Amino acid sequence: MKPALFLAVVSMFCGAQLAHAVCSHDAVFLTLNDQIRGYSARANGATEPCQVLQGPLTTLRSAGATVIDRRDSFHLAQFGDTTVDIFPRKAEGNQSPSRSFMLIMTNDLPGIAVDSRLNDFVLSVRPSTACVMVVPVNSSGPIPNPVRITDPNITQYQSIAIDSDDNLLIAGYDIQGTAIIDTFGTSRSVSAPPLLRSLTGPKTGLFPGRDVFFSQIATSIAVDPRTDELFVYNTTADASQNQVSIFAAKANGNVRPIRTISGPATGIIGDRLPLPGNRIAVSPDGRLFVTNPNLRILVFAPGARGDVAPSQVIDDSTPSSARSAGIAFRSGHDRKDDEDGCWRKTDDGGRN
Repeated sequence: MKPALFLAVVSMFCGAQLAHAVCSHDAVFLTLNDQIRGYSARANGATEPCQVLQGPLTTLRSAGATVIDRRDSFHLAQFGDTTVDIFPRKAEGNQSPSRSFMLIMTNDLPGIAVDSRLNDFVLSVRPSTACVMVVPVNSSGPIPNPVRITDPNITQYQSIAIDSDDNLLIAGYDIQGTAIIDTFGTSRSVSAPPLLRSLTGPKTGLFPGRDVFFSQIATSIAVDPRTDELFVYNTTADASQNQVSIFAAKANGNVRPIRTISGPATGIIGDRLPLPGNRIAVSPDGRLFVTNPNLRILVFAPGARGDVAPSQVIDDSTPSSARSAGIAFRSGHDRKDDEDGCWRKTDDGGRN
């Protein structure tokens, strides 16, 4: 039975409306400027979204970087605006954010991360105000004076992430275009975090960024939520070479990656001027999800290395001219089956 027909039959027997579907299983989400689309993380081939958030009430216009917090809420940074929007796990259709905050002194926001305390870390690459801004949990409305974290080693910021210790990783380039990934001890202090580690040097094999435009995200980072291994998506300024390098947890100094995914078999395609956002996500089971042009997601098995084909290719089967900007993974944990096998949505406390 075709998936769409099967879903229609399930909907008829379970009383669910597909127009109000929410991804109940492990899912991967793309941001597409004015919308979010979610797909089953086990899908392969042509796939219809299992969750779509789109419409004027969402206020999404230039959504790029996205992250999902420990409560499964979406945090979206709007690159061209000053706004970060937060949506609940089950947001779908034309739905308003549960809250929003505005960084009124800057925009150009290609990166966002959230720690276990639900503080937002928002990256601005606007040349005059480039830094990472820290916005306290549950903030809303204008934020005129956020805490600002600047990296003295980096002149061109690219991407940020939070590790399992609640420390902030910042990726970028120094004044000579050398790639650097610094880790700051935000678990100790948000207002004055110490520099804990600096990953840089020729042994890293990371491409330089001498000709990278300020809003061109040529380096994007993600941390394995289980092992703390560091994944680095990296491309040359002309996007002719692409790779994902994986470094050991807490890698420091001029060290080699433990493995690299690169080559024609990978299918990874660079974009000379991609929409600003995070290019990769890692699931708790170690799979790597990479955004590709034309709403395609490449999935690599845990431990993948070298010139290897993806284990899955998720292609959005619905017509769209949209381009993906950011990607995030979400574990499914509120699935509940009736005796007849029909799935019923539960509330955040697990009740029906």
